[in-house]
Amino acid sequence: DALEMVVATLEAMANGGMRDHVGGGFHRYSVDRMWRVPHFEKMLYDQAQITLALLEAGQAAGREELLEVAADTLRYVQRDLADEKGGFYSAEDADSLPPEASPPQPEQVQARGARDEVSPKPGEVRAPAKAEGAFYTWSDREIGLLLGADAEIFRMRFGVRPDGNAPSDPQGEFAGLNVLHVAQSVEEIGRATGRPPEDVAESIDRSRRALFEARSRRPRPHLDDKVLAAWNGLMIAAFARAARVLPGNDAAFAHSCLRSAQGAARFVLDTMWRPDGTLLRRYRDGDASIEGYAEDYAFLVFGLLELFQSDGDLSWLDCALELQRRQDALFADENAGGWFSTAGTDGSVLLRLKEEYDGAERSASSVAAFNLLTLFHLSGRSEFQGPLDRAFRYFGNHMTNLPSAVPMMLAAFSMHAAGLGQVVIVGRPGTPDTLDLERVLERRYRPFLIRIPLDPERRPAPGGVLSFTDAMKMMSGRATAYVCRDFSCQLPTTDPAELERQLG
Repeated sequence: DALEMVVATLEAMANGGMRDHVGGGFHRYSVDRMWRVPHFEKMLYDQAQITLALLEAGQAAGREELLEVAADTLRYVQRDLADEKGGFYSAEDADSLPPEASPPQPEQVQARGARDEVSPKPGEVRAPAKAEGAFYTWSDREIGLLLGADAEIFRMRFGVRPDGNAPSDPQGEFAGLNVLHVAQSVEEIGRATGRPPEDVAESIDRSRRALFEARSRRPRPHLDDKVLAAWNGLMIAAFARAARVLPGNDAAFAHSCLRSAQGAARFVLDTMWRPDGTLLRRYRDGDASIEGYAEDYAFLVFGLLELFQSDGDLSWLDCALELQRRQDALFADENAGGWFSTAGTDGSVLLRLKEEYDGAERSASSVAAFNLLTLFHLSGRSEFQGPLDRAFRYFGNHMTNLPSAVPMMLAAFSMHAAGLGQVVIVGRPGTPDTLDLERVLERRYRPFLIRIPLDPERRPAPGGVLSFTDAMKMMSGRATAYVCRDFSCQLPTTDPAELERQLG
């Protein structure tokens, strides 16, 4: 069925050469039909969107290994793409100087093998050239000398061969080199070697750590250190969602995900959002500039709404509301529906266009539809219903005749048709009774529910955007859950089992 197709695709991506099996994260795309040889560039928006897919599929299918890949991807972003001030960088290049361009360590002198080049003639100065995947590929000799007794298991696990393992290499860039991909399962290696699976897994973990340390001494790919509002919005959403989904796996890491999302949100709002309400598109070296496009507003609103659902901080919701109104004022097509990419204030832009399909990045209109659905089901305010209805009418022909071009808009429409419920948890953050109720929500994939955490010490103003929660309170001093639909709620409960029953 559809879920099996999604899981099979994500597993193939996680096991293939598109994933960095040493340092985490995903390369941009595969260049061969077996998905083993990637274009080695790493993009922030890819990390965000595949993390969201992994988290949803892992929950929906009950596949812990997909959640582990999501966590591994987020650790890469925290380590290599996070600015110390909070924002996230845009990308790492595909090519870099080969290992020979940095001073070799003693254990690497004999390991280069296929990487060795003919020595320059006396007096000749030869500048090393950057090579695609130089940071990520390995010769068999390197593997043997760096891993010692663990090398054989690592070769079996990741398909390492003496002559290299990249047959789809028309330019000859990877001759004698290996692109890591999962070739055998831990259980298959255990049967072949007669070793317990846990011993095999420990050997693989040791090898990954050893190669990560060796690789850290290589010249790194160039870092594109721009901070883009749109892509940061997607990454905020991924970290915020992970903070809700992953606590059962690793509570400390889940909390670090929340801190990453909060830090990035503060950075973008503080440095890229002008007092007049204009969102700026990019930041680099202390300079924020270029007025934002529709996608910058839509993606950031998406991230802020996910963050509000994770920590209950009302300031994120307030900012999301203001940014959504600004997006509608600047970009909405009041006649036909949907959102133009540009604001129409630049006289040099002769024709305003709309992004009408979900490509490598989802379109601004699709994300805006998600955002309006969420805002409507938080507030009940009709101001969000009109733009949403117009968008669905405009994209109706696309959804009917070319659905594969607008999958995110279709997902938004399915949420609209099914209707969104709300689960309000009134409780002190981090206390055992609050966590017990939150775990019920984390246990299963619930795409048609909005989670609303309310701290009794920091309630929203009465009559505000969350006015339907005004009368909600803790019962008997314990965290209390309210399951609602169309702003009509079932009896409140403090019992996790009863909450599970009400959710169905």
